[in-house]
Amino acid sequence: MWIIIIGYLVGSLLGGRLYGVLSGRDLATTGSKNTGARNAHRIGGVKAFLFVYGFDVLKTILVLQMSGLYFWQTAFALTLGHIYPFWRIRAGGKGYAVFSGIIWAYDPWWFIGGLAILLLLIKLTGNSRETGLVMLILLPLAALWDVKNVIWATLITILIIYHHVKEEKA
Repeated sequence: MWIIIIGYLVGSLLGGRLYGVLSGRDLATTGSKNTGARNAHRIGGVKAFLFVYGFDVLKTILVLQMSGLYFWQTAFALTLGHIYPFWRIRAGGKGYAVFSGIIWAYDPWWFIGGLAILLLLIKLTGNSRETGLVMLILLPLAALWDVKNVIWATLITILIIYHHVKEEKA
């Protein structure tokens, strides 16, 4: 059960904040003022995007590899920590990279299939933000074989969508 607490704490470590410390470009005060990979791309280009996204995905995968029976509860805690970090509740990311890490840790084939679908949808629509939201449906679908897992996956999806919609209205 301790892994759930570790999940929240590690979720609170943001790749965007680390990028800011290393580069001298504080994502929380520039661009969209979000510490996520999309704003990192806006501010620092592809390398910044890959650094922030990669850090947040890897932290998620590493913790979930240790979560055992508490996979979904830990995934929820990671998402909660990423969006609402303990050190500054309203200064987190939007949760997309953590979502990617959860999918990868649960089943890498779902991640690869989802990435292919995402790239196709972006090519067809030219819109990465809303197509990213569509991809959140993958999480409950991937967990479909167990009702308890579907509930946790749906809670994670709702948390990310809620935070995204709330930020858009702000």
